[in-house]
Amino acid sequence: MDKETILEMSRQENKDRDIAALEAGTKASRHAIISGVIFAFILWVWQVIAKGENNVSLIALMMFFNMIMQFSLYFSLKNKKSLFAALCWTFATIIYTAMAIIGF
Repeated sequence: MDKETILEMSRQENKDRDIAALEAGTKASRHAIISGVIFAFILWVWQVIAKGENNVSLIALMMFFNMIMQFSLYFSLKNKKSLFAALCWTFATIIYTAMAIIGF
């Protein structure tokens, strides 16, 4: 294949797609998840220090966010590292959710 054929195929593949908007959406979702995790962590630390309570449901929520992000990456990219990370986050989510339910 020559260069022009490859370029034409790429143009046809990406027709009606705004690549910059897709990349911006991906970056925004990552920032939102990371910010959510940081915010939940700050709330958890505040509850532990100020109130003397251990709210593990906030930690479970942080684990859940990361689990969903890693599964999404795995299904999009078929990356084995993302699958491993998603399974680890799933395990952590299950543990902390169980702790939140039983009131640990």
